[in-house]
Amino acid sequence: MRVRSSLVILSALVLLAGCAPEPASSPSPSESNTSSPTAAPTPSPSPSETPDPPVTGTEFTTSVLVELCTEKTRSLAPNATYYADMATTEWLASSALWFVVIPKTLDGADSVAVCGIGGTQEAPVFALEGESLPGGVADIREELLTGAPGSES
Repeated sequence: MRVRSSLVILSALVLLAGCAPEPASSPSPSESNTSSPTAAPTPSPSPSETPDPPVTGTEFTTSVLVELCTEKTRSLAPNATYYADMATTEWLASSALWFVVIPKTLDGADSVAVCGIGGTQEAPVFALEGESLPGGVADIREELLTGAPGSES
């Protein structure tokens, strides 16, 4: 008799425990209401993108930077496959250059094309163009930041 009543109580507890997640899911919508105000910081990246480009008259579009770097480095590996959709560009304000990195492969080996581009879109100036293993990108970036592109140790 005690076993049956224990089983009934145990079953009732299991059913009640199964109902507990439903009320817990109710606070989630209210939490998403609190996350709505956190959606406001999303526009803040737009203003942070604004300081990145240089002064008017020298703007480059990402696609133009990638195209310029690809054209300039293509002679180093004419048969390489460039992945323009994975390219990165960064404005290095201290050296007034765009740092462009384009992943590429040649005969199954991964490498990157790198460029330091200044000037204007109409008259670009290359401070650096070349290729590197992906692990060398940080060193090349540092060289551009310190104003010593192409120096070798």
